[in-house]
Amino acid sequence: MSIALIIAITFGLLLLFSKSKNNTADRFLASLLFIVALWNASLLILVLGIYQYAAGIIWVPLTFTLALGPCFYFYTWHLTNVELRQKPQIWPHFIPVFFEVLLFLYEVFQGLPLGVGYFDTPAYLIFDPIVNALAIFSLIVYSIFSRKRIQHYHRWVEDNFSHYHRYNLNWLLRLSTIFLIVLTLWLGYFCIDYFLFDYQLSIFEYYPFHLSLAIISIWLSVEAFSKSEILYPEKTKQNENNHKSRTELDIEIVEKANWLKQQIERDLLYLDPELSLKSLAETINLNSNVVSKIINDGLNQTFSDCINEYRVNAVKKKLSDSNSKNTTFLAIAFDCGFNSKTTFNRVFKKHVGVTPLQFKNNSQ
Repeated sequence: MSIALIIAITFGLLLLFSKSKNNTADRFLASLLFIVALWNASLLILVLGIYQYAAGIIWVPLTFTLALGPCFYFYTWHLTNVELRQKPQIWPHFIPVFFEVLLFLYEVFQGLPLGVGYFDTPAYLIFDPIVNALAIFSLIVYSIFSRKRIQHYHRWVEDNFSHYHRYNLNWLLRLSTIFLIVLTLWLGYFCIDYFLFDYQLSIFEYYPFHLSLAIISIWLSVEAFSKSEILYPEKTKQNENNHKSRTELDIEIVEKANWLKQQIERDLLYLDPELSLKSLAETINLNSNVVSKIINDGLNQTFSDCINEYRVNAVKKKLSDSNSKNTTFLAIAFDCGFNSKTTFNRVFKKHVGVTPLQFKNNSQ
């Protein structure tokens, strides 16, 4: 627990003072790490009896558990805010933390005339299980909303980038899944303790969960550090209102879709490995929102599927050509606009249903 506490504080400071493209998100993640570290510190102070040697420490609030959920959510929110939406009101989400601190101070002052620490007061015995249950439940709820934001972000990336796998947040999605599993088990364990054991299990019985929370938080910060520059920095504005009728729009979109296909095929735009919705829009002198709508409504595809379909067809043509029999799959893939072996294999199988090798064998 002590080692996890030190590591969490260290990574929190690194995130707080690091210069990355996601400074705002990193501050929320650093806050989450500090809160987890302080929560574990409060447990160690009780277990090791440190308060006996530094009595004033019982006046210092160390638990802000109701802030964990909002910190995780707003870390995810700022990481996935790709459509320049209006920022949500943050402070209302932290109002419960204010009451948590007030409750702590009330317990301290209740313990003074009794000559006991806040953890031995009647108020603590009544409200501590309630606060802990609310903190775990809050984390579960905010984690669910965070997952929804990540899934929405993945849909946006697929609509804007042909090599969308480069910008995904699968690592955060996996971590949030593990987070939810641990929290659900923790809540179930807590309910068993409260209803069957009258909340008599000691701090030691809860160590595995506190340690798991610390490890997941540190794991999250390590992933955030290693992928801090992978996220695409440019963002898009929301679509503007269009006052044309539905029929006029349908006709116009079909015409523009056919025109767009001609531009892509004529200029071989799909061969650009760094092609994005924004760069395509600039090339053909259209607004990126308009291009996105043409592809989505006119071609019934996402941007990535549209461009990658052209690339896959170009690869298939080369694989069927006898002049390319001595050329490696990777060389052909790079010639056709792909920029990584992993993406090429994944996309090819998605569109064709077989691997490049199987396709080549079948076409001979």
